[in-house]
Amino acid sequence: MGHHHHHHHGPHHYNPATGNIRFAFFLNLGFALLELIGGFFVNSMAIMSDALHDFGDAFALGLTYFLQRKSGQEGNENYTYGYKRYSVAGALLTSLILLAGAGFVITEAAQRLLQPTMPEPLGMLLFAVLGILVNGEAFFRLKGGGNLNQRAVSLHMLEDLLGWLAVLVASIVLLFFELPWLDPLLSLAISVYMLLHAVKSAWAALKVFLQANPLSNRLEEVKGKLLALDTVRDVHQLRVWSLDGEHHVLSAHVVVSEAQKPAAVAALKSGIRNALKPFAITDVTLELELEAERCAHRV
Repeated sequence: MGHHHHHHHGPHHYNPATGNIRFAFFLNLGFALLELIGGFFVNSMAIMSDALHDFGDAFALGLTYFLQRKSGQEGNENYTYGYKRYSVAGALLTSLILLAGAGFVITEAAQRLLQPTMPEPLGMLLFAVLGILVNGEAFFRLKGGGNLNQRAVSLHMLEDLLGWLAVLVASIVLLFFELPWLDPLLSLAISVYMLLHAVKSAWAALKVFLQANPLSNRLEEVKGKLLALDTVRDVHQLRVWSLDGEHHVLSAHVVVSEAQKPAAVAALKSGIRNALKPFAITDVTLELELEAERCAHRV
């Protein structure tokens, strides 16, 4: 039997996530510049390393803002699936920049550990309070958004907020105890955490490009949902991959009990569409086969 395909495109309207990400971008960029200058004057490697982190964040936010708008464009003869992969390319590029930045800071912090110098704890304290206010504002502005990109960015802002809380604790300790190694040690710990996070982020983006199954061990669950439909007897050649880590594509050969009339085919497609909704599958291509029919591609 022939191929049956259904594809959903929602209406395009202004998404408040775009404005929130733009706000977080300018806030982050301005504060990163302030951190870099202030960290140098208070001799704090932790603050300067966080400045580098914030520059990476600002770049990511700027790219996310641009790509969120770009990735919403419809497909054309050059990009038949649309521009959704642009956001994945941006995520990979940002992760690589954060990896390079973390590597640089780890090297600098290791040198400071060998030759520690006492930072200015009062300056650190003031920057920590400012950092908590700035990142807290960005986090609460982005928090609770329905958009998946916005939620991911708000999580990043939360990480920054927690990082500044750590600097605040360290600066209070340094006010009472002369521990010059504490600042580079804190910087090293934050950078190692950043490094691990960036590796995880880069791998997630790479998996989309490699067309890994985004549903992982839920593939049998998907198959079970399709087999639960009345006229479906078997499902094979089941393939799932992701456009951008959020919107997934499925193709499958579906074996039906008997030749279907147009109304029955429409009802079956509707049933399949509803069954796949919980899995964020937005694009489905099906080949319907009869029970007596031998599939040449069956594995």
